[in-house]
Amino acid sequence: MSGLVTLRVARGASWALYELEATEGMTVLDALETLRGSRDPDLRYRHSCHHGSCGTCGARVNGKETLMCLERLDALGPGPVLVEPLRKMGAVGDVAVDPSPLFASLPEGSGYLRASGLEHGGPVEEGDGRGYRRFEACIECGCCVSACPVEGKAFSGPAALAMADRDREERPEREAAALAFAARPDGVEACDSAFACSRACPQGVAPGRRIRRLKASLEDRAEG
Repeated sequence: MSGLVTLRVARGASWALYELEATEGMTVLDALETLRGSRDPDLRYRHSCHHGSCGTCGARVNGKETLMCLERLDALGPGPVLVEPLRKMGAVGDVAVDPSPLFASLPEGSGYLRASGLEHGGPVEEGDGRGYRRFEACIECGCCVSACPVEGKAFSGPAALAMADRDREERPEREAAALAFAARPDGVEACDSAFACSRACPQGVAPGRRIRRLKASLEDRAEG
């Protein structure tokens, strides 16, 4: 899509309408950057990498959870493009949210990084940060948490439960801790199995499938 585009952006309790000239391949994040740089320096949103690997630019675009840096305007169809913050994480300004509820929900002791056997052509000394790689494909963007339809009851959330399942998969010694986390009242039994989390995940982590795996493991343990 190139030409004049209208964006309707959440600004606290109200909305702001912007028109701008879109260029070929422009993303929603590019559009916000253009608006902030040329017209509205107070427009607030979060971003970092601009290529879908950091997770900081998660938002709801036309009612769908996504990463703004990957959402191209030419894929959004006609009409105003609606941009609003993720749900379940309080907005701290416009489209920017506070991700601390997501981080607080993650299982205690679960790992983000694990040692890599080889790096730079040979073994890496312990403690050398170059010898570690991301433990989980999850980029902690919060899209799955926002998309989850569970309301009105305590629920640790799809990101936390997916991490618990991946944690036990990668570190078998964490099996008992992961299942204990999943068995809590706010664990797998609180999930409504809507799989909205899996559809929203930009990294293909499939939290819904991992929650189902945890539930099956708990059922097998109970039967045994």
